[in-house]
Amino acid sequence: MLAIGMIFLLSATSCSNICSTKTLFSAIGKRYENNWFSNVRYMISVVKFADDNTEKRSTCSAEYVRPSQHIIKTDFVNDDGYIYNNDTIYVFKNGEMVSSNPGINDFVLVVLDLYGMKATDAIDRLESASFVNTSEFCTYKDTATNKKSYIVGISDYGEATRDCNQIWFDSETLLPQMVQRTRADGYLHSVRFDNYIQVGGCGWLPQKITYSMDGKVKIIERIYDAVIPIYERKEISIDNFCDNETINERQLNPNSNFSLNFMVEP
Repeated sequence: MLAIGMIFLLSATSCSNICSTKTLFSAIGKRYENNWFSNVRYMISVVKFADDNTEKRSTCSAEYVRPSQHIIKTDFVNDDGYIYNNDTIYVFKNGEMVSSNPGINDFVLVVLDLYGMKATDAIDRLESASFVNTSEFCTYKDTATNKKSYIVGISDYGEATRDCNQIWFDSETLLPQMVQRTRADGYLHSVRFDNYIQVGGCGWLPQKITYSMDGKVKIIERIYDAVIPIYERKEISIDNFCDNETINERQLNPNSNFSLNFMVEP
């Protein structure tokens, strides 16, 4: 009991010393060091909301490979989908690449890439992507829920900074809660991450991701069947997009966790 109490105390003390982006990522590094996946595969249930509030539902498969590689198949039959590689997005139709443009996947960068990095590398990654101003940092406490968050990108949360580029982190788990930034299209985009589940005892994934534009919800994604392969893939190439290997056909780590509660909420 004494040992458990000491661990809790050290954890609480560590979090109480977080007062900058550097100390935040140092704490993240200590908590999740050598405990984050390099390769993970999962399924996504997607609901898209049109301007007239009609819904379009679909299912995708996805895979992440460290660093900054992410493949999404939106159509399993026709081989349609996307590959995010570093800061470029490649679009595929009928198995053929039809376009490539600059594009950062907020989820890949903030949830997947930054964890498993050293603090200095994580900050450099955010700065090189021009994501947020990492020199600005503040702590915010929600009076309604009494929950505390760390915010990278602003020095104080209020009316003047409400629409600034920022990343929110939960003060207890140190996992990302939300990303907000104004993109090249001029709209304010936000991405919320909820209901985290640990995968295979190594790393965490949000089971619900909500994408909004100018405050209006546009997409809700639910991640399920998250698995870590025994044989890790090291690279995702635009040349192997048509690889039809599915999660069930690939040998998986027997300790992988499965999240099957995506149907709890519509």
